[in-house]
Amino acid sequence: METVVIAGGGPGVGNTHYHAWFSALAERFRVAYVDYAGTTIEGYGEQIEAVREELGAERVAVIGLSFGGMPALAFALRHPERLSALVLSNAQISAATWQRGNIDAVNAALRAHYPERWARLLELRERGVRSLDDEIQGFYGELLERMEWADPERRPALQHGAPPDLAVYAAVAGDDPEWEVGGTMAGFDPDLSAIAAPALVVTGRWDGLTSPRIAAEAAAALGAEMVVFEHSAHRPWCEEPARYFDVVGDFLAAG
Repeated sequence: METVVIAGGGPGVGNTHYHAWFSALAERFRVAYVDYAGTTIEGYGEQIEAVREELGAERVAVIGLSFGGMPALAFALRHPERLSALVLSNAQISAATWQRGNIDAVNAALRAHYPERWARLLELRERGVRSLDDEIQGFYGELLERMEWADPERRPALQHGAPPDLAVYAAVAGDDPEWEVGGTMAGFDPDLSAIAAPALVVTGRWDGLTSPRIAAEAAAALGAEMVVFEHSAHRPWCEEPARYFDVVGDFLAAG
């Protein structure tokens, strides 16, 4: 039975909220989840390899979700002989796309839709306050709901474990992570064209963080098919689960 490793989002969050959804793949595959230890993307890629070794699988398929796209790519490039297939699902693929999607697009939306918050943010920044400050973090809550869900008022409930670890988040994304990429993510720029394994790129039409434009760039670099879920944003596995797991499961089974 094919082993599928779920490289989830983050950094600084666990994998609890994926289980209720990705258990759908357990009917066809052996499914394992990675909780990242440490604070480097390359190290996270090595933890995928450690999971493979622990499971005794000669090769594994990897699904990189959101931030998890980067650890998935790190694994794919470091251990190409151990990768049977790659799915990039609403995935960030580099420091540059993280800057464009998770930072610049979010701030553009904040400026456009919450001008009073944007003005206050600029005032705080003039005083030297940076984006891990509680007040600044509070500016983004409702906005992210709109960017992460096609229908935020009817979105499925997610089961979360512990709250995000902001120290890990800062170490990976930088100490001003809502403004500029820093930390261990800075400079991460993998060569997707070097990946030979079969690949699939999945995106939601209304994803405000990892947009279809980012997905199209990934698909072009990989020479992969791209599937767009028209009624989803950042989590098509929640908003269109039946089609999502049919598409992803059939792709993995074909490999």
